[in-house]
Amino acid sequence: MTKFKVCAKIHLFIIISSVLIAIGLAVGTICHFCAGGFFNYGGEFSSYKSVTVRYYMPVTEDEALSVCEDALGGLKSYESATSRTNDGGEIVYKFVTSTDTEKLNSAATKINEKLGERIELNANSATVHESTVKEGGSKAITFAAIALSAAAAFQFLYFIVRYKLRAAYSALLACVHNLGVFVALAAITRIPVGAEMIAFGAAVVFVTMIFSAVLFDRTRKNFASDKYAKSERPEVLETSASEVRMLTFTSVCALAAAAVIFGIFAAIAQMFGGALAPAALVILGAVAVGYGAMFFTPAVHGAIDQTCEKVIKSLKSGKKKKTAKAAKPADLAKAD
Repeated sequence: MTKFKVCAKIHLFIIISSVLIAIGLAVGTICHFCAGGFFNYGGEFSSYKSVTVRYYMPVTEDEALSVCEDALGGLKSYESATSRTNDGGEIVYKFVTSTDTEKLNSAATKINEKLGERIELNANSATVHESTVKEGGSKAITFAAIALSAAAAFQFLYFIVRYKLRAAYSALLACVHNLGVFVALAAITRIPVGAEMIAFGAAVVFVTMIFSAVLFDRTRKNFASDKYAKSERPEVLETSASEVRMLTFTSVCALAAAAVIFGIFAAIAQMFGGALAPAALVILGAVAVGYGAMFFTPAVHGAIDQTCEKVIKSLKSGKKKKTAKAAKPADLAKAD
């Protein structure tokens, strides 16, 4: 049986990754115009209507909640949050954008009237707000992209110093590739995306850097070993990739398992199935990093290394020819 050589299959992995990313772009673009966004935006990045209730002493939190639930009884919120201050607190209810604004205003008026029976009316306020936060989410993603670009640039310079220029290029392409695959998978699967998407994207880039460094460290060690002194460069690269593949696979599986466990506990604690969405995103990130680290990175590094070696040989050959050409007139003069 012929052993599958990852480093020699760059064309195969380019095709696989290109098709996957193209599908993600197509699905995301279609959903952007037909389903409200490139991603399936969660609470942080989706439009909503809210009722904010600020109450003050002597009104207690339980009393305020009772008044709010009575006034908003016919309107089901998908999210609510409470906070306390020294002189009272705040309650925020979020509703989908299709909720009738007039009904929300009517409920806010009723809440103000009920709370006003305990204290001056202007001291207790319930207000209705319509918010479109996709724009804010887009800005957050833009700033995150800038931060990731800066991190990738720093990693590129660091890898030039620690390894070689060819390794720096390979790692940079690996980071871009893995992040692209992660984004494509998120768009295809339509898993709800919130602010955690930014953190997970950064984690994908960071973990890719680590796995790339592990691969290049092993490659450099093998090149310096007498065991591979007579081996061809592609063979050493292939051996190095196979030696770190199991470590990469185990690490990725452990990360995915931890995400599932924490996701289940979060869903149980919150009694909300949507709490599993971040865990699902972590699994997508693990898949993207695992595929990239085990297959794409060794393949692209092998291709870049082979190209660099050809360029070096070509430059050396040209230099030898130039030296020989310069020395030829002197030899003819000696012959005369």
